[in-house]
Amino acid sequence: MITEHKPPQKGLSHSSKIVILQSLIPIATSLTATQLEGFTLRLGEALFKLSDQSVRPEEANISFHSYNHLKKNSSAFYRLASGKLSELFAYEVRLLEKGHKPRQLEDDTSLALVTFDEMENKVLLETLSQAIELDNADELVKLNMRISHLLKIEQINVKYNPFRPEVFLKAIYKAWCEFEPVSDSHHLVLRILKPELFLQLNPILRELNNALIERGILPKATDLFKTNKNQGAQTSGNSTLSRKTAVDPFFESKIKGILFANPENGSANPQAPDHSAYGQGHGQSMGQPSYGQPGGQHMGGGHQNPIGAVTAVDPNFNPNVGTESTNVVMSNQGTVTIGREFFEYLTGIQGRAIPIAPNTNSASTSALRNIVDQAPENAITQIDNNTIGLLAKIFDYVFSDPHIPADLKSLIGQLQIPTLKAALIDREFFFKQTHPARVLIDTLAKSSVTWNPDKGVDDPLYKMIAKTVERVQKEFDQQLELFSDVAADLTQFLEEEEKQSQKELEEPIAQAIQQEKIRQARDLATNDVATRTDSGEVAGFIESFLEQQWVNILVLAHTVKEQKPQALERTLKTMDDLIWSVKPKNSVEERHELVNKLPSLLSSLNTWLNAIKWEDPSRVIFFSKLAERHASIARAPVETSTRRQVEIAVNVAQKAVEKSLKKTQNDQTMPDQFVFFIDQMEKGSWFDFTRNNGSVVRFKLAWVSPRRTRFIFTNRQGHDAFSISSEELLDIFRSGKAQMINDEPVVDRALQAVVEERSEAG
Repeated sequence: MITEHKPPQKGLSHSSKIVILQSLIPIATSLTATQLEGFTLRLGEALFKLSDQSVRPEEANISFHSYNHLKKNSSAFYRLASGKLSELFAYEVRLLEKGHKPRQLEDDTSLALVTFDEMENKVLLETLSQAIELDNADELVKLNMRISHLLKIEQINVKYNPFRPEVFLKAIYKAWCEFEPVSDSHHLVLRILKPELFLQLNPILRELNNALIERGILPKATDLFKTNKNQGAQTSGNSTLSRKTAVDPFFESKIKGILFANPENGSANPQAPDHSAYGQGHGQSMGQPSYGQPGGQHMGGGHQNPIGAVTAVDPNFNPNVGTESTNVVMSNQGTVTIGREFFEYLTGIQGRAIPIAPNTNSASTSALRNIVDQAPENAITQIDNNTIGLLAKIFDYVFSDPHIPADLKSLIGQLQIPTLKAALIDREFFFKQTHPARVLIDTLAKSSVTWNPDKGVDDPLYKMIAKTVERVQKEFDQQLELFSDVAADLTQFLEEEEKQSQKELEEPIAQAIQQEKIRQARDLATNDVATRTDSGEVAGFIESFLEQQWVNILVLAHTVKEQKPQALERTLKTMDDLIWSVKPKNSVEERHELVNKLPSLLSSLNTWLNAIKWEDPSRVIFFSKLAERHASIARAPVETSTRRQVEIAVNVAQKAVEKSLKKTQNDQTMPDQFVFFIDQMEKGSWFDFTRNNGSVVRFKLAWVSPRRTRFIFTNRQGHDAFSISSEELLDIFRSGKAQMINDEPVVDRALQAVVEERSEAG
């Protein structure tokens, strides 16, 4: 699968991430600069207006003076503002780099020494900052998430964002204080500043987001909803929407707007339930669905169900007869009322379901959509209709997923009616990831991408999924815990397969660890050489020898350092002695020392070179050059002329500068989106690889080395394992021969797609 390799590239180090943040500074500064003229005009108009309307002569004089000063010296204010912005952005990025908390608007001044005016200024700045944050919340939160994702830290608060509104405000305020020496005007300007008068930050924040997107940092909108596995575990019991609302605070309302929409006026049902108040009984017996009259007017013998909702049976329930505001929906305790006739109709359809044969791509939501037309007359409420439509869109999304095999889409499709019944019993299906039916759909979809089509129906996974679907089809009536039971069985099956696959990986992992150990040793050896050659004082042929040959000896010494620490000490000493031996000797004592050291130095060099089996003719050439250099040093005059000393010093300095510039350029080379992507890949993710012949094979990322330089991929059972370096993996992704399979819960993705489609349409 791998053919040629590009030269190794550095991974996404912490310094590289900071470089990415630093690259945003000129973007923010230049975009702000384009708005400074307009802002200055608005500020001038506000000052002039205040001078004309103020009833306080002193305030009128100050504002008029400030207006004239700004009008005559606007260019100076532009320069000051741009400089302060760049300065503060750089300062905030440095704080993030060092892990320091940002300072408050005040400096480290004791509150006891702060005057009333200073405290009032601080309050005005904070109030205005909060108002501007609210106006720009969408882009600001996205930027927060991208920065936290870049730095691999928990989601940062806005106060840690280097480009938060407070920084813009503080920069403009500092610029004004420096521009206008009249101190009374400082407080005056803060009083008249309003969000509509200030800079328009939304387009600036949007461009900063776009700049990070171009670097591959959460490029898709749905990526913003992803959290790492640890965060997911911490919030697994909470609403699924809690993560989405971090980006879109109205996501839940949008889903409610779809689910409880009233077609007569296009608005959401005013009595749509509050989903924080019900549906807390997942995994428990739900009892009977609530058959009753609209508005919770129950008839017949009431009984208490296990989650505490009063239910009643009404065989004469008519969904089209009821209160003015809504057809029917909630009992007083929050249980959704379902007509018995409609529920029994669905049960009949479920019982008549015909198993779909494998190798047929017949997955379709027509069965769901046909219910609206084929159900008994007046059996379906508007909320039932909306539920069917929303669930059909979710299954549409599942069936359109290119990574789920067609055979398994057909199996999953057989759960449409049972899932609809589950969603009607408890519409938390659309709001909680922990809803039993939703857990099953997500688990089935995620496991389906791991199926081995070569084994077909004989694959144990296919058999397990078929068994799971068949059991739900046959046994589900109203007991939601059945979904939990079968999902648990499927999860246990997958976990047992995972344990077995880990046993298969023991040998490949041991080999990869050894490869990483050698790579780490080479990095250390390369650094050992570089620290000595970067000074510019090392002769050219010695530098080449160290970088091409001696580095291999150092790699060997670093590899056995734990067992033989003296080996590394000796190789480093031999290298230092070699470098010293070819430097000018300007005293008789130094030359005597050289003569005394040469025999042991040459012996040590030959011993180590024999260890790495360097036997080609270049070895003879090297020692010939070395002998000539030593002889020339011995013959050279003891006293070197001042001119010659200056020439040597200049050459050394020039060489050192060239090396330093080259190193700086390499360190500041921005990693592309693929470097960042590989740096974020997690164990357990699945990928499609395209072979040279065009065929596609699917493998799981089964193991990542501690330093993230080696990756092992396998199939589901741990077979066909192959180890690959980070550089090789970069080549594959850059060439477009690998694609990661989205492992986010499929229902989450489907609901997001529905919301986005609705937003685009209206």
